Amino acid sequence: MVLWSYLLEHNRYANVLGIFVILILAWVLSTDRKNLNKGLAIKAFILQVVFGILLLRVPFIESNFIEPVSLGVRSLFNFARNGAQFLFGNLININFDTWGSVFAFHTLPIIVFFAALTAILFHYGIIQLVVLFFNRLIRPLLGTSGPETLCASANCFLGQTEAPLLIKNYLKNMSKSEIFVVMVSGMATVSGSIMAVYYACGVPMKHMLTAGMMAIPGSILIAKMLLPETAETSGDKVTFEREKGNLFEVIFQGTSAGVSLAVNVGASLLVFISLLPLVDVIIAWGGTLLNYPLSLIGFALPTLSLNYIFGWVFAPFAYLLGFRGQEMLQAAQVLGTKVTINEFVAFNQMLGMQFSERAVALLTYAVCGFSNFSCIGIQVGGIGVLVPEKRKWLTELGLRAVLASSFVNLLSAFIIGLLI
Repeated sequence: MVLWSYLLEHNRYANVLGIFVILILAWVLSTDRKNLNKGLAIKAFILQVVFGILLLRVPFIESNFIEPVSLGVRSLFNFARNGAQFLFGNLININFDTWGSVFAFHTLPIIVFFAALTAILFHYGIIQLVVLFFNRLIRPLLGTSGPETLCASANCFLGQTEAPLLIKNYLKNMSKSEIFVVMVSGMATVSGSIMAVYYACGVPMKHMLTAGMMAIPGSILIAKMLLPETAETSGDKVTFEREKGNLFEVIFQGTSAGVSLAVNVGASLLVFISLLPLVDVIIAWGGTLLNYPLSLIGFALPTLSLNYIFGWVFAPFAYLLGFRGQEMLQAAQVLGTKVTINEFVAFNQMLGMQFSERAVALLTYAVCGFSNFSCIGIQVGGIGVLVPEKRKWLTELGLRAVLASSFVNLLSAFIIGLLI
């Protein structure tokens, strides 16, 4: 009775159903169900659950890992703010309800700062040590190859085009299934610099960090279910290679990369957000045309828009997250925006809606990833440069990677729904 009462609270029973739905969909959509490694899938799922429990329900882990890291990110954000204030002066002292100004004068400078900081940490081997810890923790448990596990672990901290740099010398020998893990893990997480941006906008850091950790085994789980390993893998041993150069050269290279990333992010948002009203007009016009023949049978469509369509397409997943009524449609819009546009706009929508603290936490897990259509091009361009001979695989697996990474984020959200 106690368990049933707990499951009824916040509609947690729907989260249980959601976990089964994601796993069943991954099995149904698998390219080779006969060769699916059931042992790997079970262990990866258990590890994903364990990560969630340790990071959110064990006080020692939360107080000695999550809280210090969150405090560190907040401190680093203040350092980045100092540089932005020097450049833009009072322009950074604005109302956070003005999202365009917030993004231009608060978030883009953070991307540049964190890109340079990441380059410094990578240069001195600090990031490599953290990633190596997760690689040695996860690889023996799951039996995956060293390069794919390393990249999946690194994507928790680095971006979807930066993490593959750690294994650039192994990419050419990786199987199609291993390449798929690289793609899915990149889309199922957000980089540390982007995470700092979302924290600055009001997204809870604790849940973003936990989402990144849970996505490591989650990415391997879903990727290996959708595209099981049937070929010879690239091996188990990996070594780190540090780029040569002094500290100032590293800072300059990191800053240049950050500027390029910030410009691309800003330009992409400008284009996509500008296109949204145009798409809405086209959809509404199409709905009006359909209403002429439909009126003959006494039926009429409402005014169609992207938000209206998203509200129905993603409503089942919002329902499984535990949302009901109007809140369910709002949550569905956030989920749809994340996949079709990007996670920044989705977080923007989420923070602008009157969700409860628990609802914000659940949506953070479901949204915290690069899984959207535009990232297919980013990966084909970024990873394709490192391994041109595998570019065809990258294009073939692009849409499947978006689907898989969305499953990873939703699976993490369903698991967390049972814990909070």
